Amino acid sequence: MKLTAKLKKWAVENCSVKATASDDEFRKAISDAIADGSLEVDEFKSLSTTKSDEEANSFQTLVKNFNDTVTELKDALKEDAKKKPAKEEEAEGADSTEEEAEAAADVDGKSAKTVTKSVKTIEKTAPSGLSKMISRLGVGSLEADEDGEKSVEVRVKEAAESYSTTKSALTFPENTGKGRPHPFAGQRAVDKATGRALETSSDLDQAIAGAWAKFSIRCTQIKSSRLALESMPQHDRELIYFALEKAKWGGHIGGGDIDDENVKDRLLTPSEQKALFDDATSGGTEAAPIVFDDQVISTPLLNGELYPLVNVVPIPRGRRIEGVVTGTVTGSWGGVDATAISLFNTASYVSAFDTTIFRWQGAIQVGLDFLSDTPIDFGQHITSQYGERLLEDLDDVIADGNGTTQPEGVMQKTGATSVNFAGATSLGNYESLRFGVAKNEHKANLVRTAIFCGNETSYQRARAIPVGSSDARRLGGMDYSSYRWMERDYKINESLANTEIFYAIMGRYRMYRRRGLTMRSSTEGDTLIRANEMLLVATARYGGQMERGAVIARTTTAPA
Repeated sequence: MKLTAKLKKWAVENCSVKATASDDEFRKAISDAIADGSLEVDEFKSLSTTKSDEEANSFQTLVKNFNDTVTELKDALKEDAKKKPAKEEEAEGADSTEEEAEAAADVDGKSAKTVTKSVKTIEKTAPSGLSKMISRLGVGSLEADEDGEKSVEVRVKEAAESYSTTKSALTFPENTGKGRPHPFAGQRAVDKATGRALETSSDLDQAIAGAWAKFSIRCTQIKSSRLALESMPQHDRELIYFALEKAKWGGHIGGGDIDDENVKDRLLTPSEQKALFDDATSGGTEAAPIVFDDQVISTPLLNGELYPLVNVVPIPRGRRIEGVVTGTVTGSWGGVDATAISLFNTASYVSAFDTTIFRWQGAIQVGLDFLSDTPIDFGQHITSQYGERLLEDLDDVIADGNGTTQPEGVMQKTGATSVNFAGATSLGNYESLRFGVAKNEHKANLVRTAIFCGNETSYQRARAIPVGSSDARRLGGMDYSSYRWMERDYKINESLANTEIFYAIMGRYRMYRRRGLTMRSSTEGDTLIRANEMLLVATARYGGQMERGAVIARTTTAPA
């Protein structure tokens, strides 16, 4: 929503909004006014129009009128030339006098003499003035056709050319979504599923994502992808066509299992472009431009406590991952000739490492009238919120998932070192956690993922340990907002009880991503139709567990 001075003034006068209110407060008040009918759509458009918008529309009209005039003059000359006798034209050559041209029949109420003079005037002035202007504007050029006649060829800019394509490297923020220092602050963000280094979305990317979100909603309302596209504003429709031809896509197109992605980060073929809007097939609801997916990826990737630390492994299909984990072979010294080398006992060397894939889900119903009237991109807003909710739930199951209906968490892994706090928070107890994981497990490529994890109360109690019984200074210092303890990051997860704390190398947590966040919508069914509502469903499929219990030390006996 473009907040113009006129729109803000209207809100101050009609919605009891203070002139010093924030832009978000203005937007909310105006959205409510549109929803309850106190602000008509036509009036909203008028108030949202700036002087620059009016000038742009005026210029486009001027260019169109000019092009129509030149075309009319050109057609008039050709019609006049056809009416001249061939012999007379041959005798006169190219230098017909104005008197003879004047004798020709009028074309559309204009004499040939007048038309000839007008074109001659254009030919004399255009190369030095008009042609240069058009060239600078980048909308066309003055060219001669095969008959030697000059005309202005005007090119109207595509909708995509109205937006900037500038991008910059996407890096992890200084703080997490909960305000704590991010462990990867300043580092380049990478989508682990594809290995792509992520970038900030350009204005063009955001425009394409917005157009696609509107198209997806219209598809569910109209029940026809073709009619949905035709009903969209021309600007949004051109953005969709641009994405079809020049943007990379991901997802599923055509028949078969929709869980099997057959389009992965590439341009669409002509047949796929056609299938995307073929009402007889699944349509485009299962595929989307990559720039649309990036709007969602950036939310869960950059704000987590635990999820960014784990090893995410994308998988193409299946409900269960069957793998193996091996022990460590041994060797010995003191071998002599004629003495057999002892065989390593492989009885427990190889064991299964099977992981079940679980589904995460959420649903919400939204009124269709509200979606039609609201000036904000509500679909994108809901998608972003579900992305943040998925992130929080992933953190929770990584910490303490039960392994039965959700991925197995660190606190449930068998084989971990157990530390008895005996109901007390002390430096010695935390040292037992810290050194409960052997040094050889802290490999160079994994040591940055070694962390403590508990809830906010556990962290506060650790940082409150005094230097001594009569010395109130804090043993860990006063930098509470650093969320670090004993040279390690202290991650917060509120699903853990006060009694539960662990120290673990999170790079050893294997998270299998079967399918990331997927949004689907429907307006079918008796209940939805009668209520005039749309059902939005969010799903994702993940499975995960720690590779080995030896990389975990935990307690369930911290102070309650």
